Amino acid sequence: MRERKLFQRIFLWFLGAMLLMVLVSVLLTVFMTQQGIILTGQQEALSNALDRNGKGLLEVVETGNPARLRESIDRIRSETGLGIFIFDVDGVPVPVEGGPSKDFLERLGRDAADLLGQGTTFQTRGEFSSVFRQLGSPSGKDYILVGVFRRSPYIARVLTGNPKALLIHLMGLLATALVFCFLLARYLSDPLVRLSKTARSVSSGQLDTPVEDLVKDRSDEIGELARSFEAMTKHLTTLLEAQRRLIRDISHELRTPLARLGVALELARKRSGTVARESLERIERESEVLNDMIGDLLSLSKVEAEMDHVTFEMVDLAAILENVVEDANFEARVIKRRVELVYPDDLEPIRLNSELVRRAVENIVRNGLRYTPEGTAVSVKAERRIRGGRPGVSLTVLDKGPGVPEDELQQIFKPFYRTETSRSRDTGGSGLGLAIAQKAALAHGGEINAELPSGGGLLVEMWLPLQSMDL
Repeated sequence: MRERKLFQRIFLWFLGAMLLMVLVSVLLTVFMTQQGIILTGQQEALSNALDRNGKGLLEVVETGNPARLRESIDRIRSETGLGIFIFDVDGVPVPVEGGPSKDFLERLGRDAADLLGQGTTFQTRGEFSSVFRQLGSPSGKDYILVGVFRRSPYIARVLTGNPKALLIHLMGLLATALVFCFLLARYLSDPLVRLSKTARSVSSGQLDTPVEDLVKDRSDEIGELARSFEAMTKHLTTLLEAQRRLIRDISHELRTPLARLGVALELARKRSGTVARESLERIERESEVLNDMIGDLLSLSKVEAEMDHVTFEMVDLAAILENVVEDANFEARVIKRRVELVYPDDLEPIRLNSELVRRAVENIVRNGLRYTPEGTAVSVKAERRIRGGRPGVSLTVLDKGPGVPEDELQQIFKPFYRTETSRSRDTGGSGLGLAIAQKAALAHGGEINAELPSGGGLLVEMWLPLQSMDL
């Protein structure tokens, strides 16, 4: 749903803009029509109506029957909405029974004669439109005819003119706007959605994820953004690879002097007395810590290098866990601790990378042994568990130590990260064990997280999805 928000916004904005343009256009048309700026065919229609009916009225005029003339004028008004007034060429009104006042007719006659003299045949005042014509009667006498039409609002004429045609026009307009806005919104938002997917993949650690050619080959700003993004990821990949290579090289180079230092310490211990023995033992412990750290650095570097081409095979997970726990108990007995293993009897062999899983579990267990108090146990448990609709295996390691602050539960998987509590370097370790475990979980397409159980301690869970036989 998040990916469609941009599409929806672009679609609605453009649709709203198009509908607003249509509304403004209609309102301007109404205004200009009412002001007489746009005649919308009225002049021609009124002139034709006056021509059609005027000659018949002039025949009635020459009969000298005002009552019949009034009857004819009223009939034309009721049929066409056109009111007709008749004057002689000097603007004097022809007598008609009833109708407007004499003053109004005299004023209208003078105005009509003046306008015709100026060549004006059409005029709009307020809500009335008037057309002026000079016609000859059957006897050859000229008369001035004025046709007056009261204009209804433009919208009212449109709505009452042909509702079915109006509805078809509106539906066609709306359909055109919807299709145009949909295609435009898709054209603008689709490449951004694709680029967003690539960015999320890169942020998850897959720096070699390429930007789709459909986005990268565009010639606009979005294409330029995609090309810049891909160049950035390639540069980051180069920098990270150089960093990993540097760590591997430094670690390998430090191994040799550390080995020599160990030999020198052993010789110095044999030749020295009891006074220097304590200092030599301290130096030996620190060199062992440094040696372990270098070993973890090499392991982390190796896991990162193998993440893109991990091989899977059917292995007995229970056997791997038993070997790890057996080795851990051998070390734990020295510090008066123990490791317990629980797994179901029907835990069948599954496809995974045995070396990565062994390293991950071993590092998590050793981490727990460092912090769990003397006389307590670190519990290791394996069970089948479905997550996100995918079947997998959950491996949990629970210690009885002091735990970590809740806001740092995700931070402890970063290399060299240490909390400010009792989990410090004094407890041993290089700060890389959980980082190695996280890389191993990600290499399997799984995940790892930590939580604080209600009974205290720290629970680390690594979930590994069941791998397809195609991998």
